[in-house]
Amino acid sequence: MSARGTILTVAMLATAVAGLAQVLPGEGVQRGIKFPEYDRQSGRLKSLLYGATAAQQPDGLILVTGMRVEAYAYRDNVRMVEMVVESPACVFDFRTKTVSSTGPVKAQRADGGFTLEGVGFQWCQTNSLLSISSQVKTLVRSDLFLVPPKTAMNRP
Repeated sequence: MSARGTILTVAMLATAVAGLAQVLPGEGVQRGIKFPEYDRQSGRLKSLLYGATAAQQPDGLILVTGMRVEAYAYRDNVRMVEMVVESPACVFDFRTKTVSSTGPVKAQRADGGFTLEGVGFQWCQTNSLLSISSQVKTLVRSDLFLVPPKTAMNRP
């Protein structure tokens, strides 16, 4: 393993331990929690789960209130928020890196061009997959459907 690979592995492990240390059994409610997910190849931050509060449950799950997930994309090595998912309350399974709830959820592209709302969801942090269970409503900004001006590439 290269020095960069070793440093990346150590950084990822330290982040995981820091995430676990934020919510320990019997410690009560923790505030302002963050659970990051990094790309194993590049070491870049893929998504970050925020919570206003978090409390360890007897089954090992973490009850999170005020949940917000930011999923990131990179352009020219600059991290940009691509999508935001929010829910008033959910449970986080640290082992499987999934967030789920039977309550309301809202997902939105960072530019506001596309919004999903529904009831019941699961977010898989490792592959950035969001599934909404029911009462799904989709809002697409109308200007996304405007025909682009003709250019040399798309002229007849």
